[in-house]
Amino acid sequence: MSAMERPILPILLLLASGAAPLWGQARDRGPIVLELPASTRALALGNAFALGSGDSDGIFYHPGLLSRAQGMAAGVQWFASGGTLTNLSAGQAWFGGGVALGIQHLGYQVPAGAIGAIDDILDLPADEGSLRDSGEAGASEMVISVGYGRTLKGIWVGTVAKFIDQTLGYRTASTMAVDLGIARAQGPITVGLSAQNMGPAMAMAGGEIPLPTRFTLGASSRAAPVGPLDVSVSSAVSYRLDGDVVPSLGLEVGYWPVNGRTFVGRIGYRYRSDAYSATPVTFGGAFLGDNIILEYAFQGFDEGDPSHRFGIGWR
Repeated sequence: MSAMERPILPILLLLASGAAPLWGQARDRGPIVLELPASTRALALGNAFALGSGDSDGIFYHPGLLSRAQGMAAGVQWFASGGTLTNLSAGQAWFGGGVALGIQHLGYQVPAGAIGAIDDILDLPADEGSLRDSGEAGASEMVISVGYGRTLKGIWVGTVAKFIDQTLGYRTASTMAVDLGIARAQGPITVGLSAQNMGPAMAMAGGEIPLPTRFTLGASSRAAPVGPLDVSVSSAVSYRLDGDVVPSLGLEVGYWPVNGRTFVGRIGYRYRSDAYSATPVTFGGAFLGDNIILEYAFQGFDEGDPSHRFGIGWR
């Protein structure tokens, strides 16, 4: 690594470790799909999205990246037999910048008695491990995002508009929200700040479900050669308006034996308090062949079946 690149890892480790714990288990906000990792790559990296990439999945993480978003991506994640999370995104250059579309859908089951009143709904588990449970009532959550970004005087800026819909048994609710973001590449480092899920609460069962509004500061390094490998690091710290702080850190290592064929290994860390069953370490990998990308990510839990996620992309 160069003299500029060597300090990257300790800086990002400090960023990811200097945060308060994530407390609380009741779902006093929603929908939960807005808090789950939104891409296969990001899940493997501990949900620390690689800000230097041009992945179209950037629409789920940072509007400032949309000026560079290209191609398409899709992913599906299974939570045992209880829940399924799917995502689809696409981006391309448009009108001096970049435009992107993203769709997220989560289907799972809840107990029939948990959808009677607003207090019952807000008392549902916020732990993603609960998405593996069986129940008598079906639940679905969907987010449709449309965003635009461009570069202004060397700074990447963007905005995303979201339509958010939630169904719990026979109850439905919807609302709108906005994301904003700015980012800048400085040497081997890309730094970005985003504000997400800013909008009115959803009205349901005579009450309100607040959105999980959060602010995220992230930093990612450009891939640097280390012998025959390419190594990059991503880090993020998210602050939610209810006071929760969530740090995350990811490491990505690539090896390309021939030009146009790259094998990638990924590992990530995302802080979770004892109130959450997901293990803090995630991992995965990818194969990049010319324009196609095949990806996998693994999420374990303290007990029970793990969760597997598969993704495919075109760039």
